[in-house]
Amino acid sequence: MDPTRRRIRKIDKDAQRFVAQALGNTNLSLSDYDMIHTVNRRPGITQEELRKKYCLDKSTIARRAAKLEREGYIERRSHPEDGRRKQLFITEKGKVLRNAKVEAESFFFEWLTADLTPQELAQLCPLLDRIQLRSRDERRQQFQHLLEVYAQSHGGSSNP
Repeated sequence: MDPTRRRIRKIDKDAQRFVAQALGNTNLSLSDYDMIHTVNRRPGITQEELRKKYCLDKSTIARRAAKLEREGYIERRSHPEDGRRKQLFITEKGKVLRNAKVEAESFFFEWLTADLTPQELAQLCPLLDRIQLRSRDERRQQFQHLLEVYAQSHGGSSNP
């Protein structure tokens, strides 16, 4: 049985829901916020790169990008070498939203951990760091090792 019982994911979802409500942007999905964050971190990312990153189909990424462009959070431009490809860039409005999101997340996690003693935080933070680094390292390898292990433990297939 999963010892975390998906607690980390549930806390993350609560944090994201708090952010959306605190910022009054309930018309944006959690995935929209993720895309704005990614475009901020990787200016000029293509829709194809986003499709691969999020494992979504082209039309889903195109619809989401169009929505965020209509809302004024990102800008789509034709790729200088291939006009059919679209590169995405964050707008000033997108940067303001992203910064407000970071502030609201920080507020939420400060509130969440306020009841922990300094000793408890000293125990928790290094453990979370280890978990996050393990996850990051595997993600950077496109989860190759983890997918192999998953396929072996689930009858040789990683597809449902």
